[in-house]
Amino acid sequence: MEILVMTRAISAILCLLLFAANAKAQDNIDKALLMDYFQEQQFDKAIQYLEGTVKVQEVNGLALLASAYYQSGQLAQAEKNYKLVLEKDSNHIPALQNLGNIARQQKQPAKAFIHFEKLVTLRPSNAIYYKQLGLVCENVVGKQDSAIKYMLRSYELNQKDVSVISYLCAEFIAQKEYARADSMLKQYMLFDSTQVSIIAQVMKVSYLQKDFNTATMYGERLFSMDIVDPMAAIYLSVSYYSLKKYDSCALVYDKMMALAHAAPETVTYYAGLAYARMKNYEKSNQLILECIDQAKSKSLDSYYATLADNYEQMRQFRKAIAYYDTSYYLFKDPMRQYGIGRIYEQHLQDPLNAKKHYKQYVLHAKPENKEEESIHIYVKERIKNL
Repeated sequence: MEILVMTRAISAILCLLLFAANAKAQDNIDKALLMDYFQEQQFDKAIQYLEGTVKVQEVNGLALLASAYYQSGQLAQAEKNYKLVLEKDSNHIPALQNLGNIARQQKQPAKAFIHFEKLVTLRPSNAIYYKQLGLVCENVVGKQDSAIKYMLRSYELNQKDVSVISYLCAEFIAQKEYARADSMLKQYMLFDSTQVSIIAQVMKVSYLQKDFNTATMYGERLFSMDIVDPMAAIYLSVSYYSLKKYDSCALVYDKMMALAHAAPETVTYYAGLAYARMKNYEKSNQLILECIDQAKSKSLDSYYATLADNYEQMRQFRKAIAYYDTSYYLFKDPMRQYGIGRIYEQHLQDPLNAKKHYKQYVLHAKPENKEEESIHIYVKERIKNL
């Protein structure tokens, strides 16, 4: 949502700058007045002025009107006016950009692809245009294989875009090209070593390559930042145990309890094993019994789900996802994957992550009642359209 707001703001600025740069008469528009409307986000007044008072006909005026509609959330009117802009100037950059954005929001990736492809043709050195083209390719029939090609081109043009690096490395990891992912991540770390998502991926790749010393180094960095990440905690505890650093392995459990008041079952289990290695059998037994309780208790899963739902209602979507995620890793209920996917789709406008979690849900779901059957049918259909 934040990205969408930024995109809209940028669109407005682009249109206004374009308008201001053209000294020729353009529908006799009062530029100063209109600038005030946009800066104060009074888009209704801008629309009323442009459409009711001036009745714009020229490209710049139409682009301003379309931008005002777009930023006020009136996508149909915005699309209509952006199309009028393209009829007069088929290479109009803001019009192509926002028509692509509108198509994405309306779950029409094939239409978005056409506009974004035109942007790439017009601006072949712009990394962002390749990135957005790659993202929509994932959902265009016959274009899926091109997604990584465009993302790689985006990376070649800008090697500092975290979202592109994360996307590519996730693909490399899925293909077991661990060395390739590791190289790209560590190259970025030379530029910026503070990005949480990059640190987490470096840790994961190190763990998958059985480089446990590196995995623990980056895991410790995440924990020093008080980051609650169940998978990172699992990688860290298993890495410590593999290195026979049993006291550190046990501390992972303590840290998770301090930060999240819960630890993944795997973390608890390895802490129990670590205490046994340190001959503290009473503490080991306590943790192993805790694992057994976690495995038996269905109530705890419901508690986490309730917390997730509460945070969703409070519009704290990242916290909601975190609790659904923790619940899933503790109890493996596929409905938690559905919950995460639904938040990504409905609230965060992130179809790629929505589709990923929906697929996990469909893969493991075993509907037990009519409501769950309806959800299962719905999600299978949504996957086709995302």
